[in-house]
Amino acid sequence: MHRLRTVCCLLWLALIGTSWPALAQQPGAQQAAALYAVELVVFRASSVGATEDWSAPASGRGFGSDANRANATPPQVLRVLPPGEYRLAGIEAGLRTSGAWRPIAHAAWIQSAAGWGTHIGIPLSDLGVNVPELSGVVYLERSTYLHLGMTLTLAGPETYTIDEMRSVKYNERQYFDHPAFGVIALVSPIARAGGAQTR
Repeated sequence: MHRLRTVCCLLWLALIGTSWPALAQQPGAQQAAALYAVELVVFRASSVGATEDWSAPASGRGFGSDANRANATPPQVLRVLPPGEYRLAGIEAGLRTSGAWRPIAHAAWIQSAAGWGTHIGIPLSDLGVNVPELSGVVYLERSTYLHLGMTLTLAGPETYTIDEMRSVKYNERQYFDHPAFGVIALVSPIARAGGAQTR
């Protein structure tokens, strides 16, 4: 019995030990805003069926009601990550070799989240995405749950739009779809240790 109690105590200490640096603060210090790594792969279809008018703008899904943004804290991009730190590189390679889809943008970055309902996002150009036919904004909002959304427009002979917000789980791939183009996204929490950010 004593041995079992010792093992349980050691396991408990190991568990709290992994999170303790993030909880430790100087007296009177405010808790730092949570940070997240966000990664997107944007791809377009090699061909689009002509049976429907897919160029019609989609109504926003899941954005909720507008909130007062006057006192809202906008999200901040702390760092745009280099390709060597991408986690969806295999996904991009698979799309490239599929023949049905063509990747047109891949970006990853570390940011803070805005409050839920503020609808304050980050333009693609601030994330290092400079694709002439692609424009839009990415939203990461936090309340009880974390929400990822985007309003993206793909221009060409026809103009296509993805306009959607949804709750997401950490490290779970999300697929934002449209018959003409799509997005695979990943959101991961960033652990703070001694002021440093680690993935």
